[in-house]
Amino acid sequence: MFFTVLHICPHVSVHRNLQDYLAMDSEEGKQLAFGTTAMTKADVHEIAQSSEWHDDEETKAGQTSGVPSSFLAEWGERPSTYDDDDDGGGSDSLWEDISDHGIDASPEEIIELIMQTLDSTPEDDPARAEMLSTLGQVLYDRHLKTGAIVDLDEAVGAMRQVTNLLPSGDLELAGALHNLGLLLGHKYLRTNAPADLEEAIQVTRQAVDTTPEGHPEWVARVNSLALRLSDRYSYIGAVCDLEEATHLARRALKEAPDDHPDYPGLLTNLGARLGDQSVRTGEITDLEEGIRYMRQAVDITSNDHLGQPILLNNLGHHLGERYLRTGAVVDLEEAIQVLRQAVRITPDDDAGQAASLNNLGLQLGQQYLRTGATGDLDEAIQYTQQAVDMTPEDNMHWAAYKNNLGVQLGDRYLRTGAIADLEEAIRILRQAIHATPESHQTSAALSTNLGIQLSNQYSRTKAKAALEEAIQITKQGLKSIPEDHPNRIVQLDILAILLGHRYSETRAIVDLEEAIRVARQAVNVTPQSHLCRAGVLNNLGDELNKLFLRTGDIADLEEAITYLQQAVQVMPQDHPDRSALLGNLGDQLNSRYTKTGAVEDRQNAIAYYQVALHQANSYTLSRIWAGRGVLQCSSDWQQAYTAASIAVGLVPRLSPRSLQNSDRQHALGQVVGLASDAAAIALQAGQTPLVALGLLEQGRGVQAASLEEVRSNIMNLQSRNPQLAEQFMHLRDELETAATQNLQLEGKDLEIPRQARKSRRYEARKEFDQLVTKIQKLPGFEDFLLPPSETEIKAAARCGPIVVINVSKYRCDALLVESHRVQAMALTQLSIEEVEEKAWGADLGSHEVLEWLWDKVIQQILDALGFTQPPSSDESWPHVWWIPTGPLSKFPLHAAGNHSARSAETVLDRVMSTYASSIKAIIHGRNRQLKPAASAQALLVAMEHTPGNEALPFATKEVAMVRDLCRSMSLQPTEPGCRKQDIKSNLPDCKIFHFAGHGGTDEYDASNSRLIMGDSTLRVAELLEMNLLERSPFLAYLSACGTGRIKDERSTDESIHLISAFQLAGFRHVVGTLWEVKDELCVDMARITYEGMRDGGMTDESVCRGLHHASRMLRNQYLTVPTETEDRSLPQKVNFSGGMSSEEPKGTQSLRDVGVFDAGSAPWAPYVHFGV
Repeated sequence: MFFTVLHICPHVSVHRNLQDYLAMDSEEGKQLAFGTTAMTKADVHEIAQSSEWHDDEETKAGQTSGVPSSFLAEWGERPSTYDDDDDGGGSDSLWEDISDHGIDASPEEIIELIMQTLDSTPEDDPARAEMLSTLGQVLYDRHLKTGAIVDLDEAVGAMRQVTNLLPSGDLELAGALHNLGLLLGHKYLRTNAPADLEEAIQVTRQAVDTTPEGHPEWVARVNSLALRLSDRYSYIGAVCDLEEATHLARRALKEAPDDHPDYPGLLTNLGARLGDQSVRTGEITDLEEGIRYMRQAVDITSNDHLGQPILLNNLGHHLGERYLRTGAVVDLEEAIQVLRQAVRITPDDDAGQAASLNNLGLQLGQQYLRTGATGDLDEAIQYTQQAVDMTPEDNMHWAAYKNNLGVQLGDRYLRTGAIADLEEAIRILRQAIHATPESHQTSAALSTNLGIQLSNQYSRTKAKAALEEAIQITKQGLKSIPEDHPNRIVQLDILAILLGHRYSETRAIVDLEEAIRVARQAVNVTPQSHLCRAGVLNNLGDELNKLFLRTGDIADLEEAITYLQQAVQVMPQDHPDRSALLGNLGDQLNSRYTKTGAVEDRQNAIAYYQVALHQANSYTLSRIWAGRGVLQCSSDWQQAYTAASIAVGLVPRLSPRSLQNSDRQHALGQVVGLASDAAAIALQAGQTPLVALGLLEQGRGVQAASLEEVRSNIMNLQSRNPQLAEQFMHLRDELETAATQNLQLEGKDLEIPRQARKSRRYEARKEFDQLVTKIQKLPGFEDFLLPPSETEIKAAARCGPIVVINVSKYRCDALLVESHRVQAMALTQLSIEEVEEKAWGADLGSHEVLEWLWDKVIQQILDALGFTQPPSSDESWPHVWWIPTGPLSKFPLHAAGNHSARSAETVLDRVMSTYASSIKAIIHGRNRQLKPAASAQALLVAMEHTPGNEALPFATKEVAMVRDLCRSMSLQPTEPGCRKQDIKSNLPDCKIFHFAGHGGTDEYDASNSRLIMGDSTLRVAELLEMNLLERSPFLAYLSACGTGRIKDERSTDESIHLISAFQLAGFRHVVGTLWEVKDELCVDMARITYEGMRDGGMTDESVCRGLHHASRMLRNQYLTVPTETEDRSLPQKVNFSGGMSSEEPKGTQSLRDVGVFDAGSAPWAPYVHFGV
């Protein structure tokens, strides 16, 4: 089924909604509440939500602590100052403000003065308590300025002494207990030590119990107790604490007069408690009431009040929470507006700014998930990173901010495919978990978020360890969450997805059965109006479809379709995840059509695919898969062509310039074959050959084209507009070097610089695209970096025709490009099934395959081009450029023919051949100026002995021969040895690079295909990062096995192999091989080729002509080998330099490859030329 792969995406897409629920909020600053949504809100949610209202510095300090809404803004919680006129033994009278005494001294001097005074004051002196109280205040003030925890500890110690000195029942004792509770509460928020919180609750409760209800400080003390109980609820999740905290907050507000100086704080703190209660119970009415109180608090507070940012922060957070519960976009928009205002009016050095930035980042992240606007996500990451950067690691909120950043980076990975973001997300989430006690209520949310990213990692890399860890920690998180907690939705849904992944890996039915059971639980506990309902319905449908595929029971498919239909119905029509859901539903309907033949299901599937394809704000890959769904189902060729054109047009979006090459390769590998299918459908729909060619050029070779564009020659632009040219080069270099820097810095502890580099890379890509648009507006530059026009395509054939052979399940064609026309030739005798069968199972160099190629493909092409006979002389060889697509790219088109007949029925006897990955590649290559290299150096490497590989005795002989030929060509041979770094360091200055040694082709990741050096390997991935265009190297001769071979089917459209990598690095010509080659034969092939280059004056044509001559000569010599009793598959003791050898040197049969030997019977056939 077409969309089976997509099933992972919807989970993730939708889960991104769920995940964000888990993201931690930060209330005003004081309390980050873990869980930005109902799910883990209790965890993280509260942090963001409320900010406790404090006066002055206490507000700033308090804002960074906490985890649930309890940390809300404690308004006026900072101990009151001592008033000489206070005759009532005011509760806080012992906390004296030094400034009242007009003392002009530093804190250090004051502390020293007090300590000296205390030393000389008797233990029973009543003044001692007042001095200790003053000492506590000064130490606390210094702690707020410096962050030194030792000052806070000493302040707590001083206040403990005060409480011990005052008599029981004294109202001043109540004030001292309250102040001690405030200090301990603040210390808990800094250290996360439960013992400090327990003592804070104990002494604050004593303060409340000993304070008469009519006392002016009673309200403040009750409010403080409510906040401390809320802190404990946030830590351990005991509902009784939350209930008592809410009850006390209501009492405090009720007893406070309207003109109470802390009235706004009492309002917002009660609102925060109600918000916590709503998160825990799922009751929206509590949230509604909480928001009303918070609005009232904001309305009665002036914008210049120090506490207004706290109030705005809390209101913004709770509006965002209501959006998550109801999906009302108006709440999300207001939340962002309110939080922007909070950030704007908060001083940059205010401790509460981190919380406001964090909460703003959370809501912008939600807006991205709702609209798909990547600008919102980039801004969200920027703000959350700022919150992390300005928060000390020992701060309680640091883990919450890190969690949120990790979730957002995971979201960006899902959007762009940048594996670096995913790896960073996992690393950051592990840090957050490490910094959070296991007993903390947020621990489950953090683990769940890590589980989500590990699931993404498994989907990308298929690393089983990541999957197992994700299942383990998600199950552990579920155990720690009460059965009635709303946060269970996300854990259940994620666990179902993970178990489904494991079933797909192991086919263990027990995993699938458990996945379905858990997914049903998730659906059952998700309210109808919940923002995540569409996701959990979709995911249950996916698991049921797996069961149908296992059992064939249509009842399972029917149920899956029912749930998917419900998911589509509840998903807002403009939601970016809608495309994935529609695609999944289309898949299942098409499956039912296949099972039952119900035409209506096929029609509905096409309709859903069409809507998904046109969902502009959805994920690019989801839209492309939907387009492929139309191609698969539609019998209307015009309809299919329209869908194919749109889908192919989206392919370049999978490969933005900000991505690493490996990420581009992965993304493009997921749409392999689409361009070939689109071209075939275009021809079937009656479109012109040029249209079909355009689709191939647009949807294939995307990564290479992007690299070529960035490295384009801009001499014309420099002469026309030097300023724009300079900007172009600056941004180009920035984009080019970013990937290399990341590799060089990998593993170093440079978190902030690393994140800054990543962010800058995204910004540079946007700036580059904007600059290109600006350049294209200049007269004469309208086609700057655009795909080649018809005129340019025809001009590319001026040196010889270009033959693009397209294979597809719909039809196979040859597109013939000549300087005066572009024509299509239907290859009616060819089918992709036959090509695939031979590509993956036949001996590609066998006479059978070469003759099959000639009969089914090549002969009619050459006849159509007029190449029906050998040329009249050696000086007039026609030149053809071959561009095979799909599995045909494995075949030696240049070697096709009936060689055993010794006739002209072969390619070798009619034309000389060059290969290319696309017409774009030919044009880009020719646009490079052919100029003398900085030196005439020939870099020669002979790997006769390679650790762990078979000896190649002829490699040294080959390089010795090439050395002599190079000298005859006025080149300077250089042999740096076999160490990788020595070889790489010489590449930029060489004109020719000749490597004789072992090569390896990676069957899973083409970017890991490599040349094997003495101490390491030179991989495709490294070559793609190199830019040698300025030096214009002429030839890379790769005398190793399979340097042009692709074993990873996903890489065929991008032609990712060693030959193309050397071309993209800047080499004008590359000679390589399609499969294994014989050690001894390599010597003769290289000798004849270099002799041809020398005799041809090292022109562009001389490379192809030299290799062509070598192939024909060795082919002819090969045909002289006796055939009656000898096996042609391995030529017996042939001395290709002039006849039969009487003795076979040791190592003659050595292969220059790492892997299984699958060489064909024509030993000269694997040698190919790529170039201009």
